[in-house]
Amino acid sequence: MNISEATKKAIKKGKYIYRKTEKEEGLDVHVLPTNTLDCCILISDSTEEVGKRWNPTANDLMADDWEVN
Repeated sequence: MNISEATKKAIKKGKYIYRKTEKEEGLDVHVLPTNTLDCCILISDSTEEVGKRWNPTANDLMADDWEVN
């Protein structure tokens, strides 16, 4: 699904979104979309780090491989 559809589902369910192709490549990063000053929060399962204010690339915005976790 596209990022807009995934974001709507994630907010409704209180879940994260991620790119399926990135997960298949070993990048285990989840995006928590919020309406707070933190914007979208990045969480990496492999490093347990948290990042704020994710800046998507053009490829991220155009991708149709977003999933809800």
